[in-house]
This record gives sequence, C-alpha cells and structure tokens, in this order.
Amino acid sequence: MTKIVVVDDDVFILQLISEYLKKESYEVTSFSSGKTLVEHIRTDHPDCLVLDIMMPGIDGLSLLTQLREFTEMPIIMISARGEESDRIHGLELGCSDFLTKPFNPRELVGRVKAMLRLTKAGTSVPDDKEAAEAVGNVCRAGNLCIFAEFRKVTVDGQELNLTSREFDLLLFLSNHLERPFGREHLIQQVWSYDFIGDVRVVDDLVKRIRKKLAEYHSTLVINTVWGFGYKATVQEQ
Repeated sequence: MTKIVVVDDDVFILQLISEYLKKESYEVTSFSSGKTLVEHIRTDHPDCLVLDIMMPGIDGLSLLTQLREFTEMPIIMISARGEESDRIHGLELGCSDFLTKPFNPRELVGRVKAMLRLTKAGTSVPDDKEAAEAVGNVCRAGNLCIFAEFRKVTVDGQELNLTSREFDLLLFLSNHLERPFGREHLIQQVWSYDFIGDVRVVDDLVKRIRKKLAEYHSTLVINTVWGFGYKATVQEQ
C-alpha cells in the first residue's frame, strides 16, 4: 500500500487531509509536529510527504532541508501564508509542489496522485553495472562513475545517495572537467524554473556534494574558483 505522511500543527487540517487521502486507499501517518519526522522517514520510507511550513519548534523548511540530505521522495509543502518568498524558498530547498491555505482537499489529493505518477514513471536502475553501462550514458571521472540514463552515481562501485539537484550539478561539472563555471551559469544548468533568489544557493549545494564525495573517498573533487564559481577536477590517488 502506498504510504503518505502528513505533518501539520492544525489538528483540524491534519484530520481533514488524512481522511481525504485514506478515502483513496492510501496508508496515512500523521504528525502534529516535526519532532520525530526525520527519524520516521528514514525508517519507514513513505512514498510522499505533505508538510506544513509554519509549525512550533522545528519549521517545515528546516525539515525539508534535513530530508533532502537523504531522500528524493515527493514533498508537497502547504502554508497559511501566501507569500511568494515562501514558495520560492521551498522550491530552492527541493520541495516538489506548493499549496497555499485554504485549499480544496481534493486538489491536494490530485497533486499527491500526480507526484506519485511521476515517481513511478521513473526508470528503475539496473543492479548489474555492466548492463547499466551498455544501456545508459556513462561519465567516468577518476574513481567516480555517473550513469546519466539511470541517475546513479558510484565511487569504486559504492552508490552515492544524491538528491536530484546534487546529481544534476555533479553530472554537469563532471562532463566539463577543469572548466570553471560561475554561479549564475550553474543555476541555469541545475534549476529548471526561472530562478529568483540568492545565487549563493549554489554554495550550499556544493557543500553537500563535497561532504558526500569525501565520505566515499572520491578522487573527483569540486574546487572553488575564487571570485567566480566552481570547477571539477580529478586528483591522483
């Protein structure tokens, strides 16, 4: 059964959304705060998350940032504030969709279904490395291998868990080794919508990728080009 998690500190809205989703035969787990949400996502692996922005304690945007460190599941954010900055910030941090309260619960259910369809339409990654190389477009850089067709990255055969934007930025830089790119150019390559915000969002993305590459002892590294942007290089082992 498809698992949906709903998080909102408004008990009425929480119950309303949960009931509408249950009518569609989804297995729904609800939380009135984000206190234990990250741990639950790590262990239960739900298929979609509906997440309120404004909550006491840890807010929705902070939770979104934590979750995008390890999962690419669809996350639909909801907010009582209709400010454009909230929507933009949520998209920058990696939310899949955004709804402003009050909204028709049927619309939310429709958006959940759409997100799930997009997820299921994705191509599964072959376990056999040779099969993946035969079918997909492969980029090699040092001990790092990127299977572009299947959005899979390995270092010495160990798979890295990357978010969608982390993957896109790493692939682009790996395909252009030693060539420096400015932040504005990288934003055009990674963000698929008209970006409005601080170009320093690229710095946060690079920081996360660097951490993951270092954990797996990748010989491909992303270097800072001071006063300009970034470039990818391969170091000798």
